[in-house]
Amino acid sequence: MSLTAEELISMLEEKIQYARDLIGRLHIIKIVEGVPKLQRKIQQEMDFLMRLKKSKKVKVEQLSCSNLRHLGAMVDCALRPGVVSVCKIFHINADSKLVIDIISENGKVWTKVIARNPKSLSALSDGNASYGARSILDQAVDYVECAQLYPCMFKPPKVIFEFVSGIEKNLAHRLKSHGIVVSGEILPNSTDYFDECSDSSSAEDSGGNSTNENAGIFSNDIDIGITTLNLDVTAMMAYVSNMTNGYCKYLFKQDVLTQQAAWDDERPVKPILDKLFEGKSLVCCRTAWDNFEKIVQTLGGPMEKKRSMNLKEMLTIYDDDYGGPNDYPRENLKVRGNVRLRSKTVFNFGHRIKALTVSANVGFIRAAMQQGVNYAAFIHESRALTEGKEDNATKIL
Repeated sequence: MSLTAEELISMLEEKIQYARDLIGRLHIIKIVEGVPKLQRKIQQEMDFLMRLKKSKKVKVEQLSCSNLRHLGAMVDCALRPGVVSVCKIFHINADSKLVIDIISENGKVWTKVIARNPKSLSALSDGNASYGARSILDQAVDYVECAQLYPCMFKPPKVIFEFVSGIEKNLAHRLKSHGIVVSGEILPNSTDYFDECSDSSSAEDSGGNSTNENAGIFSNDIDIGITTLNLDVTAMMAYVSNMTNGYCKYLFKQDVLTQQAAWDDERPVKPILDKLFEGKSLVCCRTAWDNFEKIVQTLGGPMEKKRSMNLKEMLTIYDDDYGGPNDYPRENLKVRGNVRLRSKTVFNFGHRIKALTVSANVGFIRAAMQQGVNYAAFIHESRALTEGKEDNATKIL
């Protein structure tokens, strides 16, 4: 039985109100990366529906093809505990990028939300679709490939495909064989395929072609099973500084040094680094050591120079290119702003050899995250070399 114009308008108004409610529900997590992007997607859908209402030419097909079911499922997932990002873009290569719907557990889990009809998904995966249409199996391959490029603590994220409307048994098994964790009701197999304008087909299938604009994860959990530490210049400076080795009771002429000294009196950095270094292999790249040595020779005092030589005995220094070539994301990290070439060299070296990079350079890490590149790092507070400044400083008794 066909619907009357009044019934279609009523259905349209319900969808518009549903979209408003979705945007409102996201306000409580508005600080989560990507939430404004998701709100804009919902707003665009609502704007389309409102234009449709204004035209008074509503067709039932237009309502059934709305992306709101998929967007609503994404909102439900985004509101779960542990979500750190939504609608995040990752580049697979120069020509292809992938949108990850939901990232959780500090980057360890990627979730794709699928709201399409289960029969349609199976049909598409069996080749019963128009030329060029990408199946859920194609998308699974993309997700697994991308996860390999963007590891979290040197392990690829777990990839979950969450099927809001369920998934047929055979297709679920095929996805699992690709390494995908399948979430959702497992349904009996069906060969009664049919064409449909499915909920969110455009939103769900656009993974490699999104035009949305684009932070990653670093860990300060010492007990993470990593046995090799890559020392950044800032870590070596903090380790050998007089300030961190019992000489923090000074008021320096430079305010920043006085502030750091007060911080180290309250929160000493050296014991943290000593504990971190226990039982670990310490390494650095040639660029890091050469820059550190130059700073010590220029600004360091006698005791700081002696400590730097002791530190060198603890370190293994490798060439910058040790460990093989960089992967695509890190090789193509753009040097700009807080992403300096030296820092890129140091952190890429650590990533290649699967070492935890020890650094105070949180600016670099966050800037790299904004480009979609994550590094495993232990972040400590910054400390400068101060022995050469003590003669002109006021000692606190």
